[in-house]
Amino acid sequence: MPFSPQRISQEWEIDAPASLVWDTLAHTDKLNRAVGLPPVQPGELDGDDIGRPVEAKLYGLLPLSWIEYPFEWIKDRQYSVQRDYTKGPLVRFRGGVDVTPSGSGSLVRISAELTPRNLLGALAIPFLGRDTLRKTWDYCRKVIEQRGAQPQSPTVPVSRAPSKSRTDRALLTQRAARLEQVSSVDSGLAGRLVRHLADGGDEDVVRMQPYALALRWGTDRHETLRAFLYATRAGLLNLVWDLMCPNCRVPKGEAEHLALVTKTFHCDTCGIDYKANLDRYVELRFRVHPGIRAAQDHVYCFGGPYSAPHILVQHLLRSGETLDLSATLRQEAYRIRTLRLNQTSLLVPVSGAAAPGDQGTDRFTFTYGDKGWATGESRFCPGPVQVTWSNRSAKTIGVVLERVRWDELAVTAAEVTALQEFRDLFGSEVLAPGQDIGIESVTILFSDLKESTRFYEEAGDAPAYGRVRRHFDFLKERIARCRGAVVKTIGDAVMAVFFSPADAVRCCLAIQGDIESFNQASSGQPPLTIKLGAHHGPAIAINANGTLDYFGRTVNIASRILRESRGGDVVLAKETVEDPRVREVLKSEKASIVEEWTPTLRGLAEPLTLCRIKRS
Repeated sequence: MPFSPQRISQEWEIDAPASLVWDTLAHTDKLNRAVGLPPVQPGELDGDDIGRPVEAKLYGLLPLSWIEYPFEWIKDRQYSVQRDYTKGPLVRFRGGVDVTPSGSGSLVRISAELTPRNLLGALAIPFLGRDTLRKTWDYCRKVIEQRGAQPQSPTVPVSRAPSKSRTDRALLTQRAARLEQVSSVDSGLAGRLVRHLADGGDEDVVRMQPYALALRWGTDRHETLRAFLYATRAGLLNLVWDLMCPNCRVPKGEAEHLALVTKTFHCDTCGIDYKANLDRYVELRFRVHPGIRAAQDHVYCFGGPYSAPHILVQHLLRSGETLDLSATLRQEAYRIRTLRLNQTSLLVPVSGAAAPGDQGTDRFTFTYGDKGWATGESRFCPGPVQVTWSNRSAKTIGVVLERVRWDELAVTAAEVTALQEFRDLFGSEVLAPGQDIGIESVTILFSDLKESTRFYEEAGDAPAYGRVRRHFDFLKERIARCRGAVVKTIGDAVMAVFFSPADAVRCCLAIQGDIESFNQASSGQPPLTIKLGAHHGPAIAINANGTLDYFGRTVNIASRILRESRGGDVVLAKETVEDPRVREVLKSEKASIVEEWTPTLRGLAEPLTLCRIKRS
């Protein structure tokens, strides 16, 4: 005789904002660790199925297996999940969390419906249910209290370190002393990192994101990243290159060295192959050195809201179902996407009122059929919108509303390899010989000496050579200070790389602003005059004689732009100057356009308008 479902639920009032409570409870991996659930072993998806097989052992003894369907959630409000068991004392579990603002605090409701398979399950549900609710409340309360004592961003949840491996304190102290000897690393920041390695839970020290911890600690992003790099050199940490799926944006593999990163990867969850991309899909994370702590990277939950912060709404729609929802959209692009099937429909922001014929600025209907979404692109005005999803296909689909913009907390391979300190500290971290991987956005800077032949004639070979070498140091110092890196020198010229065009322009202005002082400090004559040109765009990264180098159209254009420099100036494409980040740099540095023209650049099919920049 089948057993009837049993329902358990509880409500609490919490004196904390709903966004903070949501972030605490939506981090289901940490929550499951805290309440004592076992680690899980996800299996592979089969075909277009959206349910994934999972196995675990309750108390390390009782085998469990089930099919887990994608979590459903509306960010900051609610989430739920369904599991259909194939082995164990349960037939089905469906449960979730609702968070509702209530005065200055929040009302939290946790509920679950469990169907027992046998008498053991029927007897265990009331006891396990009450115990899980108590532990959930205890976990949430303690995290909220920790936040109250130490204010932090609500976007970065903390844990009470429920699982923790043994720390070799003597080795930690010894290697921390090495880090303290690095005078350029803030001692307070270094100390905070060391305490985190000693006191954090295993899950806190195995896939560390420096920018996420900077947000939590209230420290400067770049300085926090530097502390992590030097801590790695000191033997406190190891580098990990995570391979991120462009759809679900969770790691699908990892490499200990950049040379082990290959060009193509596969995401089983999304059912796609994709090409590696250094400024999105290859992310640098860090883990505690195993000699200091043998931290275990167990998975206690996968697919929850915490693993996809870019997704505002995720829901399952059966054939014929319709779902109405509301959301608040910012001035950025979003998309509607089906899980596994990867059919997309774009939402693009506009300013002001909607154009005639648009669906409207506050209500959208997206209909999915057997051939995909009926609407390819819609335009919206930022603010509250109403969305209707309708599934007219023959199968159940998972639908998400997600931000297109990439994770702001990620330290990408493109960004970190454009830092001089990274190249100096980890010179062996390059791609494998013969491997080439794309970068969507990078800034290439070329410098050269004006009339260098005459300079050698007047100064003499030996004195000229010495001043050129010192001028390379002069350039490298300013390139590094502006978060760039020297790629190579070519005769008297330098090729440098920057992740941000604003940093490249700031560097150029610093070089031209400081060259007079450099010349005055040099006893020789004549003075050096530097030509500078930079360009921003996509490139290909390669291994060139053991160094990470770049080639492609952006590199070629940057070298052509350099030839338009007269010395003492900075030449940029007009499209680079119009970048809001660059315009802000020009304003702060009191620099402006002194000339604008459209030359004929060799090898370019389309004309390119250039701007000559000088300080006022």
